[in-house]
Amino acid sequence: MLTNLHRLPITCFVYATLLMAITPVAFAENINPNQCKKDLTGNLKQLCIKALKDDPEAQLQMGRLYAGHIDPELTNFQQSFYWHRRLARLAVHLKLTDPVYSETMYNTGVFYADGLGTQQNHKKALYWFKKAAERGDNIAMFRLAIIYSEGLGVTTDINESLDWLKRAVVAGNLDAKVLLAQVYSEGKLVSQDNALAIKLLREAVDENSPTAHFALGNFYLHGIEVEKSQLTAKNLFSNACRANVLEACRAYYDIDIQEEEMAPSSSVPTPILH
Repeated sequence: MLTNLHRLPITCFVYATLLMAITPVAFAENINPNQCKKDLTGNLKQLCIKALKDDPEAQLQMGRLYAGHIDPELTNFQQSFYWHRRLARLAVHLKLTDPVYSETMYNTGVFYADGLGTQQNHKKALYWFKKAAERGDNIAMFRLAIIYSEGLGVTTDINESLDWLKRAVVAGNLDAKVLLAQVYSEGKLVSQDNALAIKLLREAVDENSPTAHFALGNFYLHGIEVEKSQLTAKNLFSNACRANVLEACRAYYDIDIQEEEMAPSSSVPTPILH
């Protein structure tokens, strides 16, 4: 089993799933694969040499190294992109099946989609996201749902978007589950089904999804398909707020203010002056 690979961040039109905080830098068209020989010494240089000889584990570590996971001072997204793409291509060519290669393909798609270390290219991003999704990567499936919804590098296709969204849900992606619940609740793209939306959100809450806590809290706050309960809503908002869902924090404190305004004021007797 290869070392687990950290994922790059994705952003969608509902919320952002940040899996690694990175800052975009200028891309380079011509990347020198031998740069690692100059940058590294000792064991890391030996790792570089192995990577240049197409050792998959070494290439995996080079991608992580230049993404800043081992030493932030070595962060170089042009080099990280190069090693991710090289390993992704190698995995396709050799038909390597370990899940870590799906994550490598997904990350390669992120580099292209967000223009990190390379020229932004939505069509190439789509290619790598599909490669990862076809191997069962649920985050890639979710990303494809967003791509087809927004028409990034493809013609907008709501049916295709919903298909990938549902696949992501089946594959266990909590963000997809929350978004699908929103789709059923709004009833614009499918027949409205608040009962199914609540079922999906409760499942996601059971798996500790902060955004699911916030969304389900709104159902209880407004009494949609459930018995209206400000207390239940507040508890759900509180859980989401602790996970830094800012909208949930605002909703929580809005309830606090309402409760304070509705509380009976205690009458203080006027002192008698002698």
